[in-house]
Amino acid sequence: MSELISYKNGLRLVVNHNPAVRSVAMGIWVGAGSTRETPQNNGISHFTEHVIFKGTDKYTAFDIANRFESMGALINAFTGKEGTCYYVKSVDEYAEKCFSLLSHIFTHSSFDADELDKERKVITEEINMVEDSPEDICYDLLAETLYKGTSLGYTILGPAENVARFTRYDVLAYMDKLYNADNTVVSVSGNLDVKTADALVKKYLLNEIRAGKTTGKPCGKTKVTSGQSVRIKDFEQSNIGISYPSVEFHHPRTPAQSVFSILFGGGMSSRLFQKIREQMGLAYSVYSTSLAYKHNGNFDIMLNISAGNTKKVLTAVKKEIDAIVNEGVTQEEFNRAKIQLKSALVFSEESVQNIMTAQGKMLLLADTLYDVDKRIAEIDAVTVQDVNDFARDTLADTNVCTAYVGKDPQTDVLQTIKGE
Repeated sequence: MSELISYKNGLRLVVNHNPAVRSVAMGIWVGAGSTRETPQNNGISHFTEHVIFKGTDKYTAFDIANRFESMGALINAFTGKEGTCYYVKSVDEYAEKCFSLLSHIFTHSSFDADELDKERKVITEEINMVEDSPEDICYDLLAETLYKGTSLGYTILGPAENVARFTRYDVLAYMDKLYNADNTVVSVSGNLDVKTADALVKKYLLNEIRAGKTTGKPCGKTKVTSGQSVRIKDFEQSNIGISYPSVEFHHPRTPAQSVFSILFGGGMSSRLFQKIREQMGLAYSVYSTSLAYKHNGNFDIMLNISAGNTKKVLTAVKKEIDAIVNEGVTQEEFNRAKIQLKSALVFSEESVQNIMTAQGKMLLLADTLYDVDKRIAEIDAVTVQDVNDFARDTLADTNVCTAYVGKDPQTDVLQTIKGE
């Protein structure tokens, strides 16, 4: 069970104490992602995440890496659409030293110009890597199409030309806006109790973090209209993304969506996998997934195919969509999906890092505590009718969007999936 402490300056601490393990995962979450950006500074959240590790007023970039690895700790960070997380995982005996160093980096990075120049080259290579990954391009195009004209449609990495001109001043100005106590969550999981975690926060972070009031809000509710994006590129395989507007993060229908996603395209026994890959042999990869944000969400179907099979694959997918919308799910696949979903939740409890991530994100985006027992109870409460209603309301939505990346498909992806 997670425990919450809220401090006067707005900083929040959430702790899941597990004395049965010898490890601790500690993350500092900030409500800073691409939804807080503009076209002019798109990519600054991810850029900041990278350069924050490049040295402080006390340590060089090498010192930082050396100190963490000398304790056998794993240090990393990631940026999303609505949040950035800096985290460390260590054995319990080094928890205080690791949190002390993580907090120091978070609050005292120097952003030396030479180091920024080195790291912008690294990030540019990361952007180039995406251009060699059709699946990554497809996801970016799908978001751009679905959330057209809003910050949810921006890429997390941003364009290379933005990365090339970001300065120390840009980073500091961005952090002054968002890296404040009222926009920050500390998430701890593992063999560290709430009393000790509270003492560490008070000792190393509470009085060091910016106390200014966070300005700006993430992307609000977005109206989606049907559309498509196509990128013709000479890849050996093509990627297709099909996206429907769905529910936002921590919505009452989220459990039904999760059950539906599992049975429709979430595993080897799912309808899409069995039909498209196993029976028809038309795709190496086919799956469904959901992405949820503070005020928006989408339900996606993703395929990796040969371009020449585009029409045949889309016709088969459309047939499966129509069948599940019109005929509903079977009791057998419904029961199987619920068991799979609950098992996945239980398995995730065995990883302190998974728990740290789940509870940090939950508190940051939904202002509530992560509770795996409550989530399991919510899944148990889902009925066949709930899943059928979700499938009908979502997959029958005419505001479907598509993205295609690969050789010329010789067919209109959007029209085919809409049955036009």
